[in-house]
Amino acid sequence: MTVAVGLFAYATVVAVVAPRILPRLNRHGVVPHLGVVAWLTLIVSVLGSWSVGLVLALADVTRTWFHPDRLVASGLHEAEEIATGHAGLAAQLGLMAVICALTVLAIVLGIRLARLQLRMRMRAREHADALRLTGHRLRRHEVADLVVLDTAERAAYCVAGSPNVVVVTSGALAALQDDELDAVLAHEHAHLERRHPLLLAVMRGLATTFPRLRLCTVGAREVARLLEMCADDAAVRRHGRAPLLSGLLTLSGAAPAGALAASGADVLARAERLAAPRSGWHVHTRAGLLTGIALGVGGPLLIAATAASGILICLL
Repeated sequence: MTVAVGLFAYATVVAVVAPRILPRLNRHGVVPHLGVVAWLTLIVSVLGSWSVGLVLALADVTRTWFHPDRLVASGLHEAEEIATGHAGLAAQLGLMAVICALTVLAIVLGIRLARLQLRMRMRAREHADALRLTGHRLRRHEVADLVVLDTAERAAYCVAGSPNVVVVTSGALAALQDDELDAVLAHEHAHLERRHPLLLAVMRGLATTFPRLRLCTVGAREVARLLEMCADDAAVRRHGRAPLLSGLLTLSGAAPAGALAASGADVLARAERLAAPRSGWHVHTRAGLLTGIALGVGGPLLIAATAASGILICLL
């Protein structure tokens, strides 16, 4: 029970504190890839700690129900006293109801998240298929499955499908210079190459499944912004800052839901970042993000090791 309580406490503290600290560390997008890793590590750590803590608590209390003679050996924890009926029938039934409710809630949320991910994936594939039917392919660029839509709106975005699709409108083709178009397409290709649409779909699914958990809602927004910056950096390495910057400012159209667009996710802040890149290693930002990653990986392990060493000491 000690490990379960420790995991619950750790996850709750991180879930409250992380959405307040990480956006400050990531606000300038100095190392966006490190920011994405920090968000993902802490989200997985928190949700995993809550899940493992629930399983351990359920197993501990269930063992006590069937083996009440082990109550003294386990340290007479308050939950175990309630489970064996020492605190009265009402308390025992209440504990059973709470555990059953938490278990059902966890199962329902897991099923809801899985169904939502499947639905979002099917919708993206249908959208990609529809784009290939309504648009016409442009073969002079190296991007696979480049589709042109005939509309005056200036937009470029990508959709994960089977296969993936990069979309550019005829309005964007007319407005962009060749080097700008190459930089914008490199931005979209970076999204697909690094599986950003899949990652963003998972984050949006978590935010929808846990709408009151700021770690997921704020995390989904921040990860989307950082992924755009990661794709910007990939395009800059191939085509330079100036073409991408002018291309971003030329594009005006928004992407449909579930797509990643070059002109989406805080485009003004990204343009400022490209126009005036921050130099230096930014030790404080890197140290803060690396600390968050280390906490997400090592926190639950440290709690388990501390509890295990305490148990060993008691046994000795």
